[in-house]
Amino acid sequence: MGVFRDLARRVLIDIRTDRHLEAYSLFSIGVVLTVLGLVGIIGSRILLSTIILALSFLVLHTEVDVPRKAPSLDTVLVTRESFGSFSKLLPGVRDLRIYGPTAVNVLVSSGDIRRFILNTGGTVRVIVQDPLSELIQQTAIQLDDNIDFESTLRSSIATLNKLAANSRFHFRTLQVNPGYSLVIVNATTPEGYVIFESHGFKDENISDRMHIMIRRQDSQHWFAYWVARFEAMWEVSKEPLTGLRCLKFVSARPPVAEVVSRPGSTRHMPYQA
Repeated sequence: MGVFRDLARRVLIDIRTDRHLEAYSLFSIGVVLTVLGLVGIIGSRILLSTIILALSFLVLHTEVDVPRKAPSLDTVLVTRESFGSFSKLLPGVRDLRIYGPTAVNVLVSSGDIRRFILNTGGTVRVIVQDPLSELIQQTAIQLDDNIDFESTLRSSIATLNKLAANSRFHFRTLQVNPGYSLVIVNATTPEGYVIFESHGFKDENISDRMHIMIRRQDSQHWFAYWVARFEAMWEVSKEPLTGLRCLKFVSARPPVAEVVSRPGSTRHMPYQA
């Protein structure tokens, strides 16, 4: 009797918590049909058809309830090569938002940005590092050594100034480096996605950095989170100055006195790199 009491208690708990309802329903129908078949109320043809239907339902339910295998982490965390050339992402883009310390790997496709986005009525916003920030040297130290950061940033800002001749293109400069880059495509549409890139530290190759693509349809929460982070960065970034076309980077080195000797006098001239 104790076994039956435990079984009855378990069944009641399952029903109250909506667990295994389909199994209990099929069991109850099976008992009723068996009794009806034994007393001759239901014919064997109807009884057999009902049994086949119940078995089909169980097979379907078992297949649906099988837990799907989680994707391999290597299919979620990828490198830059996984996306191919940046130009391949541009057809159909109406809203493009970018942050990168120099954004050089995006701006090499400036011609395609004009062709696929700006010339078709789309908008582009780009944030790069502020070359006049006192923190610029820290960013240069963090990133890989295979590029000259200051000259690359100077070249990027020259390209940005040219693109800004189009009223649908805007860029700003950020004083701090948050440690990641962002590419946001079509942020207001269901097909939108974010590509997040971690900067790491002293990478041997810029393409080795970890990338994650977050599609809006896969995670509304994290998609909206990174779009909001871009907007927060945009709000604190500075509008570009016309003088940025002729850049003079702030050096982390303090001025050093240089002694210049002349007949009868000694003059100290500050050295600023």
